[in-house]
Amino acid sequence: MRMAAAREGTPDLEVERAAHGLRLRGTQLYLDPVGRPQLGFLAHARRARATLPERTIATVATVALLEAAQPRALRKAAPLPAAWGKPFALGSLTITLFPAGHVLGSAQICCQLGGRAVVYAGDLGGWGPRAPATAEKREQLACDTLVLRATYGHPRYDLPPRAEVLEDLSRFVAAALAERRTPVIFAAPLGGAQEAVRHLASQELRLHPAPLRFAEVYRAQAVDLPALLPLTTPRSGQVVVLPAHQRSRRYLTELEPHRTCLLSGRAVDPGFAAQVGVDRALPLSDHAGFADLVEYAARSGARRILTVHGHAEDLAHALRDRGLPAHAIRDHHRQLELF
Repeated sequence: MRMAAAREGTPDLEVERAAHGLRLRGTQLYLDPVGRPQLGFLAHARRARATLPERTIATVATVALLEAAQPRALRKAAPLPAAWGKPFALGSLTITLFPAGHVLGSAQICCQLGGRAVVYAGDLGGWGPRAPATAEKREQLACDTLVLRATYGHPRYDLPPRAEVLEDLSRFVAAALAERRTPVIFAAPLGGAQEAVRHLASQELRLHPAPLRFAEVYRAQAVDLPALLPLTTPRSGQVVVLPAHQRSRRYLTELEPHRTCLLSGRAVDPGFAAQVGVDRALPLSDHAGFADLVEYAARSGARRILTVHGHAEDLAHALRDRGLPAHAIRDHHRQLELF
């Protein structure tokens, strides 16, 4: 566990909601901001908006992914790429980035001032048997104040070990091919798609341009991925990977006959596959589930825990039930919906 030093008699760093989202009080530093503030930390490339901060702190891998997906936005953002575990000064703050284990390049930011430390964990990945294979291994940090995103912060998100879900994915693909149908996998274009193709390396895989573009960056960052084909009309025996977005459905008319499978942590919800209109839904997620979020918060030793996004209220309540000093910050930003 990375430990943050602390001294008595020094002021706490505070996190507040301001014009562009969460901000470290008394500084210009926003955490995953909306709009175009002067300075912002971007935890990973998946949530990146078309407008980035004037100066954007991110990891080297996140900058590379942004260059592949949003080159125009990145050119206006004056990126400040940071290496893992290398502190740097930003005014009176000392800032260090550590792996969050969510997607390639995803980071936690530790901000230290006067011996106190605030950690914004961003989107954490799972731990142990639930950890993604294509992201850097998540680090556990200790701090005075922890800001934790609660995407899957409800107790019902008890995510299974990844190996079990990936075996179910293999069985889905094999069954579809045995029926002479094209297996179509809907997944997050950054993260979920790369996890799927890594597991299905023995198959011939055709990818939509978005996940294919990201896969090329993954490979350049030394992540082991198989050979991939661009999305054209597939031949018999090939597997197609599409972004988990409503617009992807237009490709299905060219893929008859087919079977569809969606990869999402929300697949643990009863009836989810029918709700989103797919043949199968599997709970493969690169987000930490409820148990991993609770464990991370408990091990942080934080004297103050702020939960944001998703199921922030549920997670804060569960943490308080365990004797941890947690409360939710209301998040007014709409979540993107799958299908």
